[in-house]
Amino acid sequence: MNFCAESVGGCTPVVQTGGAGLIPSSALQSSELVFSLMPKADAVAFVQKHHSRLSKCQAGPWKFAFAATHPSAGVVAVALWNNPSARTLPGHWLELRRLACAPIAPPNTCSRFLGWMVRYFKRGYPQHEKCISYQDLDVHKGTIYKASGWVVEYVSKRRTRDRSKPRKGTERAYRSNLNGVLIDAAPKARWAIRLF
Repeated sequence: MNFCAESVGGCTPVVQTGGAGLIPSSALQSSELVFSLMPKADAVAFVQKHHSRLSKCQAGPWKFAFAATHPSAGVVAVALWNNPSARTLPGHWLELRRLACAPIAPPNTCSRFLGWMVRYFKRGYPQHEKCISYQDLDVHKGTIYKASGWVVEYVSKRRTRDRSKPRKGTERAYRSNLNGVLIDAAPKARWAIRLF
């Protein structure tokens, strides 16, 4: 299979007719998706093209990159995982840092994808106790997490960080707001699911 992110570029949404005329919905079925590992660089390129809010994405480091592929449309969704970004969380947890879908992705792609990835970790990675992910409360409802059996562990308030000066007690700079100050300031819900 070809997991190159560029292969999705030529895809256009398919429409199917309904009783009252043309209904713009994907004719693709999520039950036909194939889930697998993919090259990390291709996943990053896909995120840069299709993520709803965080399209500016660093090249790495990433522990895992996955693809949801449809036999007739190619890659329709990708996910990038790494250790938790918050230093106060255990390093043996896994954080879903990016999940991006192309417009052609069939309904329920994300919840199926989440379920598959959790089962993948449960089968082969007993050292990872829990998976977490952050939902941007300004633009997303958390439906994919609810549908996949995840639970909300924590909700942050809206905040603005001053990253113009070095961190307290060090000369190191803060990480930059790659995707903008407003997106960085949005309140977030941390969703979680236990693996073991």
